[in-house]
Amino acid sequence: MLPKTSILLIGYDSNLCLGVLYCLKSLNTDIYLLTSNKKNAARFSIYTKKTYEEYDKNSIQQIKEIVKIHNIGLIMPIDELEIRNIKFHAEELNKIAPCIWATEVDKFDIDINKRSLAKFLTENDVPCPKFATIEDLAKLKKDATDIGYPVLIKPDREAFGRLIRHFENWEDLKNFYIENETKLKRSILQPFIIGSDITCNVICKEGELICYTIQESPVKTGSDFSSNDILRFHDDKQVVKVVAKMMKLLNWHGVACIDMRRDIRDNSIKVLEINGRFWSSVISSYIRAGVNFPVTMVKLALEKEVGPFNTKSGQQLSLKQVISSTLTKNRSSIKDTKYMSYLADPFARTAQLLKI
Repeated sequence: MLPKTSILLIGYDSNLCLGVLYCLKSLNTDIYLLTSNKKNAARFSIYTKKTYEEYDKNSIQQIKEIVKIHNIGLIMPIDELEIRNIKFHAEELNKIAPCIWATEVDKFDIDINKRSLAKFLTENDVPCPKFATIEDLAKLKKDATDIGYPVLIKPDREAFGRLIRHFENWEDLKNFYIENETKLKRSILQPFIIGSDITCNVICKEGELICYTIQESPVKTGSDFSSNDILRFHDDKQVVKVVAKMMKLLNWHGVACIDMRRDIRDNSIKVLEINGRFWSSVISSYIRAGVNFPVTMVKLALEKEVGPFNTKSGQQLSLKQVISSTLTKNRSSIKDTKYMSYLADPFARTAQLLKI
């Protein structure tokens, strides 16, 4: 058990904040939330002592004031831009309170940008889809032909699958380009790979894996790029080998969520993106796979012992699957979904669902 301490949690996304808060509930700590999201449902959480809004990512003065008022023992950003900002000011902030681990900003910027990451992975022989930059109509037509349809257009900076577009032919791709030309200068073109989604969640110390979990979702054949509620947690040596090589090259330091695709044609895996933050299924990583990433991150930042990590196999079902199972002999339970944990923080989860 850690000694009594106070944590300043800094994050934007409601689901990430609520997931991390749930995982931290076993600690002997007071948690204060700093967010720029006025509708962050975590402000209603039973696990937060006080919420501060109007977070200014261009200034650390507000952070300094909160640390002083509440005698904060750890500064813990959990979203990408928040982690980057704290790392950028880490030398100054560490004088008043320790900060969680984070990768050096130059390497971090490679990671969180799909365009620069694709270039980095290709140059370093890490398996990833082919890619092309989008510059003009003629080049786009040639690149799409070379890559082969169907293709995807991905913005270099979006999360949770937002704004990814899928195209089956040149006419649709051409029309989309003509309508959105000025918005596509920092997007990339990649092939659409039919296969299962794999996410490898990690904490690294200067490029070396400390702990990880691997979750896999059913094969996707369509254009839905959002996260999946159906998860199977298991180990996979091929995934670990690729991830270990990549994080070593980046000298990664801290938490990351690596999205990959397993090609249904040959079972090969390819890295799609790295999210330099916690992830929406962090509670599932804890409950189903047995690794509490937020608590581990806190302990590491406070120089406490961690591990051993007894990672286990498990699965999470969708609510639709559970309902369908009531008509069969192999009935499932609400306990098999992600929603069971929502009951532990009902007001915040209700606010999240209602978006208030």
